[in-house]
Amino acid sequence: MSMYKSTIHIIRKDGIQTLLSGLGPTTFGYLLEGSMKFGIYEVTKPIVGNALSWTASMVCMEFLKSKLLVYGIAGIIAGIAASFVICPMEAIRIRLVADSHLASNGWILAGFRMFQKEGSHGMWKGLHAMLWKQVPYTVTKNVSFDLFTTLAYSTVKSFGYHICNHFKFWIPLFAAMLTSILSAVSSQPGDVLLSLVNANEGDVRIRDLFNTIMKRDGMKGFFVGMRARLIHVGTIVTTQLILYDFVKRICGIAATGL
Repeated sequence: MSMYKSTIHIIRKDGIQTLLSGLGPTTFGYLLEGSMKFGIYEVTKPIVGNALSWTASMVCMEFLKSKLLVYGIAGIIAGIAASFVICPMEAIRIRLVADSHLASNGWILAGFRMFQKEGSHGMWKGLHAMLWKQVPYTVTKNVSFDLFTTLAYSTVKSFGYHICNHFKFWIPLFAAMLTSILSAVSSQPGDVLLSLVNANEGDVRIRDLFNTIMKRDGMKGFFVGMRARLIHVGTIVTTQLILYDFVKRICGIAATGL
């Protein structure tokens, strides 16, 4: 069914409150994930940059000084760290959506119940799928936002304009919106695998899921629910990046891209 028909079906069958299933672990999980992702990304950028500059001077490979390479490596490190933090929260969220009876006593008790029944393995069994989702998502989100804002500010300066607060609002906004689309697309296949891994109890190998989807639907099978994800990720990423840039500036840090 289409996203609209699926939404109407869910509301008629289980009520509109069902659309908020998993809100607790989503809120708590993304609070931790966001702090890890943005914090580690900003901290590791100068460290990676210095390390690559030193390496480039030692082996005479100037391409290692590329900003894109620095941003990419920092994004990968941040994405891996964020995956470990958010993995159990995503396992709880997906199980709550898949099994409405589990949510009857709240998401915290549901998480304890899952842990007692399946152990720590059950909470982190989707880690490989999470890495397939989170690393491309983090790299695309952080690196694209850095590059888009840098390009936009450079273009504005080249035309002789002064970078005022007007530009510091609109440039991050449009950069964040474009970045959100790219982030949704790059992380969609990993999100599909993660949902299938955590939707039910027991172990499922990523390779088996991948082969099953490819045989049944081909590559388009990894983009089921893309419209819903564009709305979901588009809203989250745009809001995150605008707040991220704003908080940096009020803390005395230069705006992203400047």
